[in-house]
Amino acid sequence: MMSLLNYDAAQTAISELRMKQIFFIGGNVKSGTTWLQLLLNAHPDVSCNGEGHFGSGLMPILKPAFDRYDQLTAQESKTAFGEIAGYRRLTDEDFRFLLATCICLSLLRQGKSRSARAVGEKTPSNVRYFGMLHALFPNAKFLHIIRDGRDCAVSGWFHNLRIGREWTMRNFGSMDAYAAKHAEAWANELAAAQAFTDKNPGRVCQIRYEDLAAATEQTLAGVFEFLDVEVRASVLTNCRAAASFEAVSGGRSAGQENIDSFFRKGIPGDWRNHLSDDTVAAFRNRAGAWLDRFGYK
Repeated sequence: MMSLLNYDAAQTAISELRMKQIFFIGGNVKSGTTWLQLLLNAHPDVSCNGEGHFGSGLMPILKPAFDRYDQLTAQESKTAFGEIAGYRRLTDEDFRFLLATCICLSLLRQGKSRSARAVGEKTPSNVRYFGMLHALFPNAKFLHIIRDGRDCAVSGWFHNLRIGREWTMRNFGSMDAYAAKHAEAWANELAAAQAFTDKNPGRVCQIRYEDLAAATEQTLAGVFEFLDVEVRASVLTNCRAAASFEAVSGGRSAGQENIDSFFRKGIPGDWRNHLSDDTVAAFRNRAGAWLDRFGYK
């Protein structure tokens, strides 16, 4: 890869990148975004590795710095020159250009980005920023992975306990309390993503985690067709094997639980083993329309 300190080479590489099929993966926390990323990255013509947090992390940090610099130059020009025009102020379009460039530089650092036909990034919160990313990359495609919100809640609870038990207990107290609160966030994210999907036909591929688990190669074939990369039986088999639960969990079979692992259990429907009847009712009361819409009866 060229040195990104070489401005001209970087600009050329960015132009080449933007001619590829750029895509972004999003979905509720613990909905299977990492699994989908691993499946895709195993394809020889697809590069998708790591989380960029472009909407939730980069933009909120970059925008205030951009605005502060713009205000500083405006104030200096006004103070120093008075009657004559000062330095040209930056615009919102300039900021979007800067943000898009930063994202492109991140995508270029992926191992297969120069040889891949499709280059993507996965961050669960992308689901809330599909609109922003589409404005920066008008030809981008979006993969929205959807999982039963009750399973997302159970998996999210164990994930939070693993990385911050004290914080999790202090803020939620119990899995049932966490699940009841999670229902609203799950429904809101689905609503936002569906609104984007309806507004941009052909730009979004919706993937149910449960379908990916039950018929991995068949479901993955649809995703590869959507990204316009090779769909061959041997490729599908290799991708499934490379990202299987056994492969990523260190040899465990799906259903064998390890609460200290990011890949805890890997099966649909585990919420039935953990949530009380009252919590299930509360979840349905808050998010029942979305449960029904995606077939989670």
